[in-house]
Amino acid sequence: MAATGYTPISLYYSSTTTNVPLAANLAAGELAINTFDGKLFYKDSSNVVQVIAWKTTPVSAGGTGSTTLTANNVLLGNGTSALQVVAPGTAGNVLTSNGTTWASTTPAASGVTQAKATMISFIFGF
Repeated sequence: MAATGYTPISLYYSSTTTNVPLAANLAAGELAINTFDGKLFYKDSSNVVQVIAWKTTPVSAGGTGSTTLTANNVLLGNGTSALQVVAPGTAGNVLTSNGTTWASTTPAASGVTQAKATMISFIFGF
């Protein structure tokens, strides 16, 4: 219900999941909404119905595919699926990969030292 002194604006709408308005049902520039899916549509000047807003913007439209993000997590994306996250874990952890996925892990205690010792051995023939 509109407040006193205001005129309500009604949109062409559907509350049925996945319903999209037909071009024949909209005038050029007219808006329509699917209240179940949370999508806002309009009809462009080429007579094509376009989506201009989503409740959850898909990756294919430049979105994250997520409705919320957690502070301090590292975001991982593959360009087609919703973002994945890696929580920071324990202080001092590093981001590591197994070739397929990423994880927050404790660094190897001797990893850097061994790399230096191996390089010295290689250079000097020890």
